[in-house]
Amino acid sequence: MEAALTPSPSLRYLNPAWFASVMGTGAVALALAQSGLLWLALPLYLLALLGLVALLGLYLAKLLRYPKAVLADLQHPLMGQMLPTLPIALLVVSLATRALPLGAWSQPLGQGLFLLGMPLILLLGLLVVYTVSTQLRLPLEAASGAWFIPPVSALLVPMAGGVWLSTFPEAWQKEIWVMSGLFLGIGFFLFLFVLPSFLQRQYALGRLEPHLLPSVFIGLAPVGLLVLAPWRWLEGGARVGLLPEGWLAVWPVVGLAIWGLGLWWLFYSLALLLDALLVECRRRQFRFAPGWWGFVFPLGAFTLATLALSKALESAFLEVVSWGLLWLLGGFFAWVLFHSIRAWVGLEALRPPKT
Repeated sequence: MEAALTPSPSLRYLNPAWFASVMGTGAVALALAQSGLLWLALPLYLLALLGLVALLGLYLAKLLRYPKAVLADLQHPLMGQMLPTLPIALLVVSLATRALPLGAWSQPLGQGLFLLGMPLILLLGLLVVYTVSTQLRLPLEAASGAWFIPPVSALLVPMAGGVWLSTFPEAWQKEIWVMSGLFLGIGFFLFLFVLPSFLQRQYALGRLEPHLLPSVFIGLAPVGLLVLAPWRWLEGGARVGLLPEGWLAVWPVVGLAIWGLGLWWLFYSLALLLDALLVECRRRQFRFAPGWWGFVFPLGAFTLATLALSKALESAFLEVVSWGLLWLLGGFFAWVLFHSIRAWVGLEALRPPKT
């Protein structure tokens, strides 16, 4: 009887949060590449690229066959926040394409992913915030770390734009740099708006439900990207002559102050996770969902920021922390990847979540 009531696998149930698996895998590939472990980074990059192509095909099929289900995703208080993970995945793969020695085909691929992802980030970010503010009227208790996703998406644009800037035709460079800078402002100020709302929810209403704990880790992503995005954007501008080189000298010091918030947030997130895992009644509620990839990409962004600062400041402390973070990132990645493979092998990924 129970089996008869279980819905058959269907694309209508495909959760847009699965694009976070591409983000997480790409971030791990980037962190490994920055650590000199190219032999490990390359297969993970290929896995991210394959996952991106497959998920784009599946979600496009869902859009064409079940447009009402896609609209329901947008109007869902949590799932709607996950829609920007699609263009974020495009930019993460674009960044990983730039970081690895992949041959002549990598430049047009990376540039194309950047140029496609940039307007999609603007459109989907606006659409999600517009829908929430006009149709959902969410109470404070609905606040979660998923609200950080629109700021994260915007901050990836100046990071990717700065990295790819010198590869574009000279006539395009100034305009791409200017547009990338606009996204830097969007991401920074949206982060400032979301952070107090989330902390107010935590202080006023206590523990998050266990299934929302991965979203707490998402707060690491805007911190890591606020270290890296202005840095790479300024570097790109200086490389093509739009800025004097001297503008870059002070940034690692500013980035270090921002990084401190990330270290605090990491300890806070781990404490909340342990609080759930060490208590049996809460641990039983902690079921796998694609949102678990919220453990991986944000930690990857923070690890990348730590690696960059350790090299720029030549700090032994930061170098030790960066290797510790890399091991922690690898542990979370293996844990979440194992459960993700099980979900797809059993087609649970194409069924509605269990209640």
